[in-house]
Amino acid sequence: MSDLKPVKISGELFWNKWMAEFNTMFNEGNDRYECTIGNISDDDAAKLTGLGIKVKHKDSMGNFIVAKSKYLFNPTDENLKEVDVKALGNGSKCVAVITAYTHRMSAKYGNSPTIKKLMVTEVVTYTPEPQEEDEAF
Repeated sequence: MSDLKPVKISGELFWNKWMAEFNTMFNEGNDRYECTIGNISDDDAAKLTGLGIKVKHKDSMGNFIVAKSKYLFNPTDENLKEVDVKALGNGSKCVAVITAYTHRMSAKYGNSPTIKKLMVTEVVTYTPEPQEEDEAF
C-alpha cells in the first residue's frame, strides 16, 4: 500500500492554539493536541496520499490534514529555536516531516498523520480581535 517513509511537505498552520491545549469544544473527553496544516500543494497532498493519509479540502484552508498527539507540538524556526505556539496566527508558513500510522479505523478514514518535525518558516502574528463592550445607558 505505502512505503510509510517520512515525506516533507510545506503548508500553513491553522487553529494553532490546539497545539498547546486540548480542543474540548466538540468532545469533552479529548486528550490529544492537534496540529492543522492547510494550503498543502497538490504535489505534497499526493505524497501524503501515498502514505495512506486522506487529505481533506475546505475553501478556507485548501488541502489540509490534522495530526493529533498526546504530546505537545513544539514547532521550531530555521535556527531550531522553539517558537511560542501562542504567537502563531493562522497562515503561518511551515515545513513539516510527516509519516503515518495505521489504526483500526484506517480502512474507513485512512492512516493517521504523525508530525516528526515542524519548522515555522514565516510567522503570521496572532492578534486577538478586541471584544466590544456593551455600553450601559
